[in-house]
Amino acid sequence: MNDQDFVPYIRSYALAHYDQGGWDYVVEAWSDSDIMSYLKEANGNAIIAFVRIRAAVNAVNEYETEIRNA
Repeated sequence: MNDQDFVPYIRSYALAHYDQGGWDYVVEAWSDSDIMSYLKEANGNAIIAFVRIRAAVNAVNEYETEIRNA
């Protein structure tokens, strides 16, 4: 996957999973540069970038769940 395809892929994935596990946060709050920063940190490896984005989304979702349950 090239750099130009990565942001649309992540946005599409996030939209398809909007109600699952915090992906709404990516749709509503992340800019294209936020998404691209993960790809750059992963030296262009889209799989590593996706895994790191998923981890960040999960962390935000866990935090939101803790707040709701407090």
